[in-house]
Amino acid sequence: MSIARQRIAAVIGAAGITAALVTGTAPAQAQSTAQALSATCHKAVQSAAARGEHTVTCTQATGTATAATPTAKSAAAGLTCRAGYLTYDRHKACSVSSLRFDIIEVPSGKLLGTMNIRVTQRTTLAARDSRTWKHTIGLYPTSASGAARGVIASLKLNCGKSAKTKCTVTSAPGAKGLSVKKESSFPFALKSPGSNTLKHKEVPVVTLKAAVGSPATGSLASAGTVRCDSVKGITTKAGGCVHPAYVPAFAMSRTDKNVKEAAQHIWDAQRKLKGHPGLPGVGKPLHRTTDKKLISKNRGKACPSSLPRPAGKSCDEYPFASTKEGGATGIFSRRMINASQNSTAGGSKYLLKAYKDNRILNGDAFWVAIS
Repeated sequence: MSIARQRIAAVIGAAGITAALVTGTAPAQAQSTAQALSATCHKAVQSAAARGEHTVTCTQATGTATAATPTAKSAAAGLTCRAGYLTYDRHKACSVSSLRFDIIEVPSGKLLGTMNIRVTQRTTLAARDSRTWKHTIGLYPTSASGAARGVIASLKLNCGKSAKTKCTVTSAPGAKGLSVKKESSFPFALKSPGSNTLKHKEVPVVTLKAAVGSPATGSLASAGTVRCDSVKGITTKAGGCVHPAYVPAFAMSRTDKNVKEAAQHIWDAQRKLKGHPGLPGVGKPLHRTTDKKLISKNRGKACPSSLPRPAGKSCDEYPFASTKEGGATGIFSRRMINASQNSTAGGSKYLLKAYKDNRILNGDAFWVAIS
């Protein structure tokens, strides 16, 4: 199964970082400044000094994971999380980033403690039977020193503010203490309201509290956009959700006895037609249309009723009539193939199933992968 990866290091580095100023006396065992502080942390130190405060805490997104192994296997089967990337398909996503929590002495700028945390996010969507999904965030401290030992973490998810983007968090975890080399899991359950087609972009916000001072809060990288719909013809139940940025593939095999003639036609057409429509890695994807007039126009152009059909055969067209790239564009292939195989290829176990399983709506892109 193919997946998509999007580098998130730049996004993480630009994430909103909030410095929380704290007061109190500096612990006796203060460390030297061994790590470069972000501009935000430097500004926080200067502001605290001007107010006569003793310590400041801040969080910094460092962009890449500090795990002992280069990848972490996602609980969502089939995806391997890679440090600094958002990895996703139509139904699952995972990302690995890192976060540094510093406690800084004012005005010297010395580090009183540091905790480095690997952050893993996983989302699992219900594509066919529910407008709900799960988003789990794992915090795994790889190291902690000084006053940063014994940190307590809490998380929340911001999921849009307008009626077109807001979702509901139906279940959220409480605060948890963090221990080095042990992952603390924060599972969330979310729901898309109503029956309209909505897009949601969850932004996790983490708050870290040490024994000294006030909490520090920072935003983590988003785990990708989720689209939920209840479009008729896609499902008979409550609806479902997908990652719309991922372009799915409809797959058939030339050795499948149920559709082998249809598959062979597509294989040949993709390599013959200008632009190689729908051919993964070579051409451009097809785009579904639910416009009945355009579907009829596509069929009329590629396979007019006036065209003679041999006994047991029917007219197969590519690109499909249910795509914007269909026969009406003038770039198409037609072939008389086994009528039963033709019907099966476009039916509930093949093309229509791919539309439903991946919630390919009007205008959505998809590839056609023939083996």
